[in-house]
Amino acid sequence: MNTNYFQGLDGYVWWHGVVEDRKDPLLIGRCRVRILGWHTENKSELPTSNLPWAFPLMPLTSASQTGVGQAPIGPVEGTWVLGFYRDGELAQEPVMVGTLPGIPAGFAKQNTGFNDPRLDDSSTNRNRVGSDGLAKTSGAPKNLGSFPYPPKSVIYRAGQEAEVTNFTHDERIALSSKSLYPRETENPTTSIYARGNLDPTTDSIVKSKSDNKLSDEMTVKFTPNEVVNKTLRDGGKYFDDTASFSAENEIKRISQPSSAFDAEYPFNHVYESESGHLIEIDDTPTKERMHWYHRSGTFTEFHPAGNRVDRTVGHRYNMTTGNQESVIQGEELKSVRTDGFLDYGGKLTISSEANMKIVSKSNIILDAPTNNTVISGKNVLIAASDTLVLKGGQKIIRDDDSANDVVKGSYQMNVQGGYNLSSGKLTLGSLGSTSISSFGPMTQTITGSSEETIANVDVIFGNLNAKTIKALLGKIVLECIDPIATGGIDLNLGPFGTAASIKILPGGLITITSSLGTVNVTGTAGVSLSSAGPASLVGTATTSVGSGATALTSVNGALVTVGGSSSPALLAKDFLKVFSEHNHPSSVGPTGPLHPTFASKLIQTMSKKVFLS
Repeated sequence: MNTNYFQGLDGYVWWHGVVEDRKDPLLIGRCRVRILGWHTENKSELPTSNLPWAFPLMPLTSASQTGVGQAPIGPVEGTWVLGFYRDGELAQEPVMVGTLPGIPAGFAKQNTGFNDPRLDDSSTNRNRVGSDGLAKTSGAPKNLGSFPYPPKSVIYRAGQEAEVTNFTHDERIALSSKSLYPRETENPTTSIYARGNLDPTTDSIVKSKSDNKLSDEMTVKFTPNEVVNKTLRDGGKYFDDTASFSAENEIKRISQPSSAFDAEYPFNHVYESESGHLIEIDDTPTKERMHWYHRSGTFTEFHPAGNRVDRTVGHRYNMTTGNQESVIQGEELKSVRTDGFLDYGGKLTISSEANMKIVSKSNIILDAPTNNTVISGKNVLIAASDTLVLKGGQKIIRDDDSANDVVKGSYQMNVQGGYNLSSGKLTLGSLGSTSISSFGPMTQTITGSSEETIANVDVIFGNLNAKTIKALLGKIVLECIDPIATGGIDLNLGPFGTAASIKILPGGLITITSSLGTVNVTGTAGVSLSSAGPASLVGTATTSVGSGATALTSVNGALVTVGGSSSPALLAKDFLKVFSEHNHPSSVGPTGPLHPTFASKLIQTMSKKVFLS
C-alpha cells in the first residue's frame, strides 16, 4: 500500500459548477455536474449524459449508512454547487460539498450547458427509477408533467378530498421560466418566506391561507313544546329551577385564525420543496412560529403565543393502538356538518358539571338492548308534544314512594289483558261524569266500610234520579252475611231516615216507617203479607185494610182480631139463619118467627165488605 500519496496531501482541487442531471441510477444522491473551466458549455461536444457523477458530501448529522440518516437528495437541475476532486487533478471523481445561492439574472437557456437541460432531452420522464435500479427513459417526449411543480389550483369541497389541479406540459412551458430552474429572476434564490416582509397581495401560501380561512357558526336551540311550556307556567309546582329549560339560542363561532407569518430575515429557517410543500422554523423575535404546510393546503402552524392551528383540506385519519388522553382546560367547540359515528368497544362515560343538552332536529334513540337504561335526576320531565308511548316487553313497573299524575286533558287506559290496581288507600275523583264498563263479571271486595255520597247537581236540570241500578237480566241482591249482631239493611229518606225508612234489622226484624206521609203497599196482581209468627197492622190514627169497592180483602189466620180480642166476630149469615129460626118457650108454647120489621133491621147490620169463613 502506497502511503506516500493520499487525498489532501497536496491540497484539494476545488471546483464549482451546475447540476444538469440528478437521476442517479445508483440512488446514492449523485448528480451530473458541468464544472466551470473543466467542461465546455457546448452540449454538442459534451452532452449532459457524458458528464461525471459528483458524489454528495453529507453533514455529520447524517450517518449515510443503510437505513440510517438523511436521504442524500437536495440539488436540482440548474443548482450551482461547490466541490473538489477526490482524485485530484485527474478530475474524474468530483464531490459536491454544498450549493451556492444567488440572484439569477436570466432564465435557463436551452441546449446550452450550465443550465437546466430538462427541455433539451427527447425524453424527460427520467426522474423515476425502475425495478432494475436504473432511471426510466420511457414516456412522452419533453413531458414536464412528470417533474414536481406547485399546483395550478386547489378546490376545497366539504366532506370530500381537495381537488388538486396540476399544470399540464403545455401550460408549464408557457410560463416565463418554462418551469425550469431558475423559476424567477432578479430575486434571490432564498425562499420568499425566509426573506420576510412578504407582500400580503402577492400570490403565496400566506395569501392562500388567508383567502381560504374556514369558519362556522353553531346554533343550538332548545325550543320547548307546549307540554314543557305548561310545566314552565306551573313554575315551582314541579321544578325548583326552570331556567334550565331556557329557550334562548346558544350561538358559538369557530374561526380559523389568520396566519401569524411576520418573518424577518435572517431568522426564519425555511425548507421549501419543488412541488409546493413548506416547513418553517421561525425565530423572528416576538414572532416565533413553526409551520408545516402541504401543497394541497393542509397545514399545522404554531403561533407565537403557543396557539396551534391545524387545517386538513381532505380527510383526516387518527389511528391509536394505545390510549389517547386529552386535557382541555378551556372550552371545546366542534362543528361536524355531516354524519358522526362513535363506536366504543368498552364503556363510555360522559360527565358534565353544568347543564347538558342533546338537541336533534330529527330522531334521538337511546337503547341498551341487552342491559339497563337509566334516566335519573332530581326532577325528570318527559314531554311529548303529540304521543308518549311507554311499552314493556313483559311488564311496566312503577316504583314510587309517592306519585302525582296531572292530566289536563283526556286520559284513556286500554288494558288488553288483566288489570290489577292495589293501593294502601285509593281515592277516585272526577269533576265530570264517570263511566265504568265491564263486559264480564265485576267483583268488589271491601274489608272496611263503604260509603257513597251523590250530590246530584243535575237535579236543577230535572234529573231527579240521583242513582239508578239496572239489571238487564237476573236479579239484584243486597245481602248481609251476619243476621244476628251487626247485619242489616237501611233505606232512609231524610237524614238517618227522619222522613221515612225501610229497615231490615238484626234478628230479621223489618220495619217500614214514614214520618211525613203514608205507607202504601200496592200490587197490580195482588199483595200478600205473610208471617210465620204474629203479624200486626197498627195505625196510631185510622188504619185501613182494603181497596176499592169491587176488590176483595182477605184476612186469614188461626186467630184474627179486628179492633180487639175480647169479643169474637160473628158469621153474619149463619147467625141470621139461626136467629131467624130460633124461638122462645112461653106459657102458651114456643114463640113464632121474627117480626118482619125487626128482620129487615137485623139484615142491615151485616157487613158488606168484611166476610169471615
